[in-house]
Amino acid sequence: MKNRPMEGIKVLEIANWVAAPSCSMMLSDMGAEVFKIEPPEGDALRGILESPPIPGAPGNLTFYLDNRGKKSIVIDFTKPNAFKAVHKIISQVDILITNLTDERAKKYHLSFDDAKLIKPDIVYSVISGYGTTGPDAFRRGFDFTSFWAHSGIQGLLGEPDDPPPPNRGSQGDHISAMNLLAATLAALRLRDISGEAQRAEVTLQRTGMWTIAGDVQRTIFSKEQPKKHDRQEPKNPIFNSYQTKDGKWVMFAMAQTDRYWPRFCDMVQKPQWKKTYANIEQLMKHTKLLTTEITKLFLEKYFDEWSILLDKFDMTWAPVVEVPDLIESPQLDAINAFAEVNDPEFGTYKTLNVPFSILNSDIKPRGPAPLPGQNTDEVLKAFGFTSQELSDYAANGLFG
Repeated sequence: MKNRPMEGIKVLEIANWVAAPSCSMMLSDMGAEVFKIEPPEGDALRGILESPPIPGAPGNLTFYLDNRGKKSIVIDFTKPNAFKAVHKIISQVDILITNLTDERAKKYHLSFDDAKLIKPDIVYSVISGYGTTGPDAFRRGFDFTSFWAHSGIQGLLGEPDDPPPPNRGSQGDHISAMNLLAATLAALRLRDISGEAQRAEVTLQRTGMWTIAGDVQRTIFSKEQPKKHDRQEPKNPIFNSYQTKDGKWVMFAMAQTDRYWPRFCDMVQKPQWKKTYANIEQLMKHTKLLTTEITKLFLEKYFDEWSILLDKFDMTWAPVVEVPDLIESPQLDAINAFAEVNDPEFGTYKTLNVPFSILNSDIKPRGPAPLPGQNTDEVLKAFGFTSQELSDYAANGLFG
């Protein structure tokens, strides 16, 4: 029988949008029981409509991806003594994942200091744009701002004279969620060793910087802004993209020119290049000329023709694919990149699996995303709330 790595672990999520919920979703896929507290109006992401709308889709698809397998509780934090109900839940979970700012966490009595008083061995995992201390701690952090713009990534993208290009939504959120997952699991390990509460923290900005760590490290020494990549004049002409006769693109990543360049010259039937441009210094010196020549050569054959040759000559390359091609990829099917979710309202649909696997483990979606507050009574009764307590809380508007 396959194992669920996080079986028996209880997680409370007090978060919205993408990054933090994505982390707890991965914990759910690994077998943890995840309880999501939402305000009466629901997670803010629920209300963001798909543009353009997709017929038959279950609401906001990113929300349904990042909140599958969870149980939803509605609690209105603005009501007096709401924190007492939340504290009762915290006292019985292993991990608390949140994206509350430090100010709001203190306001609602949900800071790390509050949590560890209630549960002395709690793992408290928080994600933010810039951190919970320092002069930028007050700033709201989103994928497009903290991860892309304020980490240095966006300023390095595009051709040299182009303005900063638009970005893809949730990319930085999901990368940051992976960091938060790693930090949370390490903190859980420390908790198990020491028996003491642990606090893990991840920021979108630092995650963004980590993705361009090579550029940042060089800048630490040079104090200069890294140059944008120029496709017309790359440092290495076989570490570049080229278009084929039918309009498709291929990407090369062959930094070891002494290994690849001779074979490349044979492949494009330019054996004289092996002597004329015999080393990386010559390639770099004449990169613009060579890029122009290689561009012309690749426009002479169709993608399928180049594909055969590139594999025959053992080049390191990949097609620049469109997403619909990925969805039907036999390679991705072979490594279980996709899973199915059975939703009682929308039926069975295909979704992404978490981007990792563990041998002989059962890592997969545990069910669909819940409706707002779908599990409030069920969960609170399981946490020991009496019928009278629930009636009193409901009368005070705690559940919306």
